[in-house]
Amino acid sequence: MNQREYLLQATKSLTFQTMRKHFLTFFILFLTAGTSYSQEIRCNDSTFISQQLKAIRQTDQEIRAKVIREMTYKDPVAMKKIALEMKVSDQRNQLFISSLLDKCGWPKGLSILENNTIFLVIDHADTAFMTRYFPLLKTQADLGIVAKNDLATLQDRMMLKRGQKQLFGTQTFKIGNTVTIWPIEDSEGLDTRRRGMGLLPMDDYISLLKKTYQSEVIWDRNLTAETAQEQMRKKN
Repeated sequence: MNQREYLLQATKSLTFQTMRKHFLTFFILFLTAGTSYSQEIRCNDSTFISQQLKAIRQTDQEIRAKVIREMTYKDPVAMKKIALEMKVSDQRNQLFISSLLDKCGWPKGLSILENNTIFLVIDHADTAFMTRYFPLLKTQADLGIVAKNDLATLQDRMMLKRGQKQLFGTQTFKIGNTVTIWPIEDSEGLDTRRRGMGLLPMDDYISLLKKTYQSEVIWDRNLTAETAQEQMRKKN
């Protein structure tokens, strides 16, 4: 959510030389790692899969906790470093998850946290990755394997990326010290939709955002997706 806004800005401000140097390293790493993952994944080895998902969840959450801490200091150099760390971590996790899902489908018998970990990796990826695995995630949500609030979050994220109004009010963007709720389709029916997906009422969610990010949170019901996009472009 708001972490992404900070990281996007930090990544954009990295020097061309730094990005080129790291891109070459990442490209070689990902080519070899992708092949390695595909070869080593054993679809019937639940212990191996669980161990990998546990490690992925730990790295995913640790780096994001670090982002939230650094947001309070507003140190651009530190944020650049974290942006690069997160990019490497996320892409490494995506390589494993894409290899797992492509080779094995959605593994059976996973714990709640393990199913949620697969969602997190998809949710923290780019639009193409989200779109590719959204149907599979939706199937798991319909079966009760993945939480409906996770499905709602991913659907909103995809709509934001496409410049469309969101349905469940999970997405925000930040300009300066102000967090703004991304425009919502049919705001009158929002809490009914949120309740159906296991989400907090919108007022409670806004209170949670204020507490988490220590920032002002604005929900302008008249804000259009086009205006929100323009505000984000000007900020970047």
